[in-house]
Amino acid sequence: MTKAVFMNENRKIKVLFLVAAFVVVLWASPVAASKQDTSWRIKIKSAAVVNTPRVTLGDIAEFYGELPAQTKAKLSGVELWNAPSVGRKPVRVNRKKLRVALKHYLGDLVSNCIIPSSLSMQSGGRVMSEEDLKRAVVKVLTPQAKLGGGDYKFRDFRLPEHLFFKDSMDGLRVKIPRALTPGSNSFRMEVVSIDGQVLRQLSGSVFVDVWKPVPCPVRPLNRKELLTPDLITWKSKNMAHLGDRVWDGKGGPWRIKIPIGTGQPIMNTSIEPAPVISRGDKVTLVFKSKHLKLTVPVESLEDGGVGQNITVRNLQSKRKIVGTVINAQTVQVK
Repeated sequence: MTKAVFMNENRKIKVLFLVAAFVVVLWASPVAASKQDTSWRIKIKSAAVVNTPRVTLGDIAEFYGELPAQTKAKLSGVELWNAPSVGRKPVRVNRKKLRVALKHYLGDLVSNCIIPSSLSMQSGGRVMSEEDLKRAVVKVLTPQAKLGGGDYKFRDFRLPEHLFFKDSMDGLRVKIPRALTPGSNSFRMEVVSIDGQVLRQLSGSVFVDVWKPVPCPVRPLNRKELLTPDLITWKSKNMAHLGDRVWDGKGGPWRIKIPIGTGQPIMNTSIEPAPVISRGDKVTLVFKSKHLKLTVPVESLEDGGVGQNITVRNLQSKRKIVGTVINAQTVQVK
């Protein structure tokens, strides 16, 4: 047996001896049954940074439950395998290989490990988890959400599972290309050096729910019914599903164009200007040009609100003309 092989085998024996010692301590302590009743856990991270030549359990794990501080410290110091080379891209290990490796170094204690689908490791620098990234994004989005008014909630984030930084002094900058709106919003994340140089760019998105009061009918409203204030109440609705299609409650007078049920948001497409001229009304048609103004009596052949075009009939010549409603007595043609 060569000297190198002998030293490697000797190291393994020492590690296994330490693990065996930990197991004895666990069984001899008040938490002796904890290994069986699952009152403590070793949660393996999905991403970790290592700053020593050898990866230790403490580098890649978090401890939860009824585990004595001394035992936790000893377990944290257990050496596992060689760290990735400095300056190299993160090394990724899948769950199957990770379990085999942990079984080799921890023995039966692997049954207390919660193992992710994969573990990515990097020597030096730092790493941000998905939760860390989410907090950074929320910090930037929150002021804009407050400016929009209403109650808001961020959900359905699309973010990397983790983000490695080659230098521990590198930072993260979040930019929103446009004003925050209800619904899906995209943003850009930039990894920047300490002197502000952009080292890397990533994209992400988030869905924003925004609840605001919108006008809703207090009872079912039928077609051609006038929309009066007594028929309206205000209810909180999620603008992410309404956008700018909901009526803002302004302007008018209005009438119902499409029937609306009780409590449903009143949409812009559901209303139309209330007619100030009705079919059969006798009104005045005004013709104006740069040097001439003529007025003739006409009969309206359809309903029309201010600013709408309607067809009228000249009471003398019976000729049909399209004009714009100016008020309840006047239709103008240019």
